[in-house]
Amino acid sequence: MTCDELHEHLDPFFDNELGLAEAQKIQQHLEQCSGCGEVYAARLAVRQALQKPEVRFTSPDDLRDQIQAELSKQVRPAHQATWRLPSFQFPTWLMPSLAGAAAVLAVWFGSNVFLTAKRSSNDLLGTVTAQLVSDHMRSLLPEHLIDVVSTDQHTVKPWFAGKLSFSPPVYDLSDHGFKLIGGRLDYLGNQEIAAVVFQIRQHYINLFVWPKTEYTYLPDTLVQKEGFNMYGWEANGLTMCAVTDAAPDALKAFVDLQKQKHAETE
Repeated sequence: MTCDELHEHLDPFFDNELGLAEAQKIQQHLEQCSGCGEVYAARLAVRQALQKPEVRFTSPDDLRDQIQAELSKQVRPAHQATWRLPSFQFPTWLMPSLAGAAAVLAVWFGSNVFLTAKRSSNDLLGTVTAQLVSDHMRSLLPEHLIDVVSTDQHTVKPWFAGKLSFSPPVYDLSDHGFKLIGGRLDYLGNQEIAAVVFQIRQHYINLFVWPKTEYTYLPDTLVQKEGFNMYGWEANGLTMCAVTDAAPDALKAFVDLQKQKHAETE
């Protein structure tokens, strides 16, 4: 990949719109080209700066009431019709057929709504998992893995205080082979999230954490995405997702330890 090609694909790379092969080409180029690496770092710094709470616009609490009040002034009540349709009654012999047709329509409509909701849920899940994989891949670039370097949970956990509106769990699992090496801030869409970083042998595990919402629900199971293993679950009002290229059994052992620690602190 040339420098011009990288600059052309840099925005899609930031927005997680590239496939795994293209994203890997960009990562390889960034590791080899210091000039493009500086461009990427500058773009990343701008993006992170724009996500800081102090530069965000906060709407006043009564903004919704102001908008509704203004709309109510503009909307005129519709004139109600004074005429009525002539009364009509279906013949008695036709009622069973109409009832059957109504039942069929109800079943069809309910099924259609369910399938639409399911498709929307699946699309949202795919978007969330794709971005988390992209965040994990970007973290493997030089100097992008960790903001605070420490193997001490009592150093990493307080580091997040004041930077996030929630407190991510940070546990020492080194006795089980999962070494805590630090943490950093990352993003899921426009939301700032925590990434607690562990290492097992030559593999890194990014444990992404953010407040639980109905829009980012992850099934409590192991899934594979673009060659990486992921496991998402919820605990204590938080959504967590561990992403790694380590073996599935290693990831499952890591998640079980995290869940055990969560249960002990409840």
